[in-house]
Amino acid sequence: MVAENGAPIIGVLTQETFSVEKCFPKQRYVGYIAASYVKFLESAGARIVPIWIGQEKKYYERVLQYTNGMLFPGGATYFNETNGYAEAAKVIYEMAQNLNDNGKYYPILGICLGMQVLAFASAKGKDIRVHCHCQKRTLPLIFDKDYRCSKLFRHAPDEILNILRSQNVTYNYHNYCLTDNTIHRNNLQDEWKLVTRNKDDEDIEFISTMEHKKYPFYGLQFHPEKSRFEFKETLDIKHNFNSTLVSQYFANFFIEKCKKNNNRFPNENLELNALIYNFSPAFTANNCSYFQMYMFTEEDFLNYQLK
Repeated sequence: MVAENGAPIIGVLTQETFSVEKCFPKQRYVGYIAASYVKFLESAGARIVPIWIGQEKKYYERVLQYTNGMLFPGGATYFNETNGYAEAAKVIYEMAQNLNDNGKYYPILGICLGMQVLAFASAKGKDIRVHCHCQKRTLPLIFDKDYRCSKLFRHAPDEILNILRSQNVTYNYHNYCLTDNTIHRNNLQDEWKLVTRNKDDEDIEFISTMEHKKYPFYGLQFHPEKSRFEFKETLDIKHNFNSTLVSQYFANFFIEKCKKNNNRFPNENLELNALIYNFSPAFTANNCSYFQMYMFTEEDFLNYQLK
């Protein structure tokens, strides 16, 4: 029985700034995290450590020794970028597999791009996504017939399931997706349980939730964080009660999994210096789709190495 950790610390992977450079045209940043992901995890009782891209393996080994789980957030970047988001995610994914295989429970959640990078890592670094178009679409989930056998929904309250099944509460904003065909074509069907699906604007059916059959790895194609923590009017995000209720369900689900991991930082000073509260989020709604963002410089990457 794994001892429960009442105050988990979750790593959130940064990503390249290609898609947000317009927000800071006069400043040079090398990584960012949308603040909504931080708030999403905090709302379920977690603390956050930003995880840098482009680091040596020893850095990621320390990350997985000190943290209790990992979030691969959504965004927009390239999977073939050297020392980028996808490469770091693949390293973390493989290390987390090894930890779980050796009895150290370590969960990962991927949201939107993060779910797609889970498939990328599972396919040994092959980009298996297909183009689809599902932007500014809030949808109900189409459940697989044995969804109650999934870890994601096995213990979900009937109220949550009824809302997810019948109401427009999952917010989608993506141009790539995973389909049953891509999963089967790349022989990943024995690794991943495909739990729910949806259809895009051109009637392409895509996977909207999935989970690993062996490891505590979970993917959500939609954005549960946006209904509570993103407010750009042009994005047409619903903030009604039921949308926020199901958002909280997914945050709680993941953090409860992370509490099963009993990793600790070696000392309090290192822990406090690693937390994201050493950085201040910027208000970015005037220029970007995110309301707030954490922006990181090359100096930040060098100064916060978890040593």
